[in-house]
Amino acid sequence: MFEQFPLRHPYNDKLRLFYEEIYRGYSVMQRADGPQIENFLERSLITLNLAQEKNRTTFAFRVDLRFPDDMSRLPMHNDNGVLARFFRFFFYELEKANTKYPAMPRYLWAREQANSVKPHYHLMILLNKDAFDSLGMFAPNDDGIYTRQNLYHRMMRSWLKAMGYVADESSFLQLVNVSENPVTEIPWSRILHRHDWCAMDEAMYMASYLCKAYTKPIGQNVHVFDSSRR
Repeated sequence: MFEQFPLRHPYNDKLRLFYEEIYRGYSVMQRADGPQIENFLERSLITLNLAQEKNRTTFAFRVDLRFPDDMSRLPMHNDNGVLARFFRFFFYELEKANTKYPAMPRYLWAREQANSVKPHYHLMILLNKDAFDSLGMFAPNDDGIYTRQNLYHRMMRSWLKAMGYVADESSFLQLVNVSENPVTEIPWSRILHRHDWCAMDEAMYMASYLCKAYTKPIGQNVHVFDSSRR
């Protein structure tokens, strides 16, 4: 698949490049446009394992956060402050849901930018399945706003507020894109049970998309990958 196999990223020699399709016993998504970053794969595996240690079962899903197409390049696109605001609003939404069991959120995120003047974000979110086990309806209400109390509408409200919009007064397309299973092409989510290798393999494969070296603005003085630390 690859013609050359450098061991380190050319713009950051602390980042190790990984070319195999199996990482520590789990499948990863290798692409023709570049290898994975091993540091990020390791952090992803640690985060998935931590979620399963804390939760009896874990609800995992992948989403992409995108800015409106007609939005001009703004100062908010120069760093990851907008993403930090999204997580703050989203965690508040989870608390406000007042579920019987705590959500216990964990996450992975990656910043990427290819042919656009603005970046976008890839996320994997891990929640206690006893608190949340589905994303709910994606479409907005008939009036074009996102006021339902399901996970998807909570994420849309959080992302709109993070960008500075009034979430219950603005009409937007779905700027939170739920990632599809590359085989079935349906929105992907998975219930992870402890010691269920197949579910963990699938989750690691989906998480590895965040770990690819391609399109990450490495060397531009902006963080491109991180995870929850709790």
